Amino acid sequence: MKKIIVALIVVAFPLMMQAQREGLIARKAPKGKADMAAYTEKGAVPEVDGKVVFREVIAAPGKTKEDIFNKVAQWASLRYEPNSMMGDDYRDANFFKNIEFSKVKEANRQSGKIECQGAEELIFSLKTLAKNYTQAFYQLDLSVSDGKVDFMLHTLSFNVDQGEGEFLRMAAEEWITDAECLNKKGELKRTNGKFRIKTIDLVNELKKEISEAINQ
Repeated sequence: MKKIIVALIVVAFPLMMQAQREGLIARKAPKGKADMAAYTEKGAVPEVDGKVVFREVIAAPGKTKEDIFNKVAQWASLRYEPNSMMGDDYRDANFFKNIEFSKVKEANRQSGKIECQGAEELIFSLKTLAKNYTQAFYQLDLSVSDGKVDFMLHTLSFNVDQGEGEFLRMAAEEWITDAECLNKKGELKRTNGKFRIKTIDLVNELKKEISEAINQ
């Protein structure tokens, strides 16, 4: 009997290690209080006229509009390719998995406008044969000019799991704002706090990738 058990362990161990590498039984490391400050501070999810809008100017000193446009357009064509995935582990900052609605809507060289339609999975956690995730939908508008890119992410919504395969579409304005997502102590609410964390991480990663693309 002992020999059978040992044999089963020997066979199962490589499979478990492979599953760990692929994220099937991975668990995301908990964030400490210091790490959470970036997500719980007021205005971490900015609002403009009652709408959630993330805006940033990404600097590209010394770069021409044409040079920047070429690099950002190339980045966008890869980042928003439908049904594509980047990265092996959902815990990596640059991991994403697009669904079929993801695409580059416009890339106008003359005006410098690049419009992207984001449609992707945001994964909260993975356990054996179970995935806790949402589908996020948003618009990303990039305006290129000499020495900079104006970044604006807006019209954000999520498919929120209701159980038994049912999802409810929730706009960011009613789900991840300060009023909706923070309790009286200024802490993240359990139900929708993870959506706020993932959204802020996503925005920061997109800005980082664009900056790296145009400044390399």
